[in-house]
Amino acid sequence: MPHTKHHRAELWISLSLALAVASCNSGKTPANQNTGGTSAGTNANTATNPNTGTVANADTATNTDTSTASQDCGKPNQACCLGDHCVDGGCCVSGTCLASGATCDTGMGGGVCISGICMGCGAPGLPCCGSDPTTQFCIAPGSTCSSGSCVAAAADPGSSAGPTNAVSGVCAGGTATPCSGLPAFAGKQVLDGNDDDFCTVPSFELNFENAARVKEYNGSGGSYPERALAQVAWDSSGIHAFIHVVDPKFVPATDLGTIYNADGIELLFSSTTSGLSGGTAQDSGLAMHVIISPPLAVRSQATGSNGNQVALDPSLFKADTESTGYKVELDLPWPGTPPAAGSQIKFDMELNSADGVSTNGDAGPRDAQAILYQGSDPGDSPCGGELFPYCDDRLWCSTPLQ
Repeated sequence: MPHTKHHRAELWISLSLALAVASCNSGKTPANQNTGGTSAGTNANTATNPNTGTVANADTATNTDTSTASQDCGKPNQACCLGDHCVDGGCCVSGTCLASGATCDTGMGGGVCISGICMGCGAPGLPCCGSDPTTQFCIAPGSTCSSGSCVAAAADPGSSAGPTNAVSGVCAGGTATPCSGLPAFAGKQVLDGNDDDFCTVPSFELNFENAARVKEYNGSGGSYPERALAQVAWDSSGIHAFIHVVDPKFVPATDLGTIYNADGIELLFSSTTSGLSGGTAQDSGLAMHVIISPPLAVRSQATGSNGNQVALDPSLFKADTESTGYKVELDLPWPGTPPAAGSQIKFDMELNSADGVSTNGDAGPRDAQAILYQGSDPGDSPCGGELFPYCDDRLWCSTPLQ
């Protein structure tokens, strides 16, 4: 019987090894993209015994994880989720999430994480670089750090040139809720594609997680990493806006007529809440809808589900691409009679996501659209079968001018 004992020993060793392999957890990587919760899996292991052939072992296990273990992602100090996404406005820097408000590296000596974007620091009107108040510094030549913000050096009296523009970034102006009120614009806007004129304007974010409605095209059903950080204000001349869009894969428009099919941002507003009939074509004297996909921009006028795109006057916008996406600055006149402080206007914004693959006719490369506000059916909408803000200006939110 020695041979039988030897056979049983080898079988026991093989089974033990198989069970050990099945229960081994080698650690999780960002590719798992498990943001916490329940994970399930089936492990099949096969061991070969030279005396008896093959022994198979199949294990099925369900693990519930509510902790912040290494398999989680998207939280501060954890790996970024797919699309370099972090929760609660955090920033993805070198594959790791930083909390909103944390210092980060923009390649300019520092930066600040604001609403998911690692913004520049150290330029006039922007936060000072560094988290320690005793060692904070500014990047722009001659600028000084005062109470956490950089102050520009005084202009040379012998020079006619003014101070140089700050690097792109969002100043500490608070958080806005555009459908609760639009702030007044102070100062003078220089349409140069930089946001240094908007340091006192609070910002709000539109993305595919906080949108009132997400409309998908092409049956994509995917995730959309694009997000827009917007600063919008008003004065007697019109609407002033700076919008910074983070877009890992920017697909520009190829022509004005189908600009809505590409990656882009849409801004919609009126000068009143009364007298609107629905279509922006017949309400052109009261409502304005612009679509921007750098370097192109149009004013869109719709009658029902049909629309007409006309090139926007270049003196009204500046749009450029950058390594993280694109940025848009707008100086748009009021359509019709300029409203006064305390007046109610209509307002909305839309963010288009495209990946360059067209599978559904007119939808083109656009995969989805994030809509800031989606109103209810007024009962006689010109949109037809499906309501959209682009085809009915009564669907925009009513907001007071502060």
